Amino acid sequence: MCLTIANTGVLMANYHVDSSVAKVDTTDVLRGLDLKTVPDVLVLHKVAKKYMGKWHYLFLAIKIEESGNTGHYSWLSINHYNLCGMRFPRNRRTYAISSTNTNYAVFRNWFECMLDFKMYIDNIEEKFIKKNNRQPKDEIEMIDYMFNSFNHFTKWKHDMHILVKYVKKKYK
Repeated sequence: MCLTIANTGVLMANYHVDSSVAKVDTTDVLRGLDLKTVPDVLVLHKVAKKYMGKWHYLFLAIKIEESGNTGHYSWLSINHYNLCGMRFPRNRRTYAISSTNTNYAVFRNWFECMLDFKMYIDNIEEKFIKKNNRQPKDEIEMIDYMFNSFNHFTKWKHDMHILVKYVKKKYK
């Protein structure tokens, strides 16, 4: 993927990435979709499968946990296209354009949120590999690794274990 990265200068050594300057053919899975209206999980699955790679089920599970199955239950997803409850990153590239007063990331559209989660999960995977000298086995192992850094509530971890199994079964 060829992206133009611009240093905003305001975001404490952050790099903002703009999908409007991306030179990638996205017309096949994005054709006809309104990027300003969060689609249902079936549509997100089709897009995530292409752009998230092996972590598309993990993305769907986190999206369902954080903003509901349709995305119409979360203030963050409705107003700021933050489907995953992501905080504004301070030390990595991001598609987020700003943050809320509670430091949640604000995105231009839901697709940029998905791409931002891809950058985040790739970073987490690298840390996992560095720590364990191997690839994570599956989404469950990644959830266990992410626990306490992404979300510290035991209920989140329990829900995520259930949701990953659910999305893998439903969206084959």
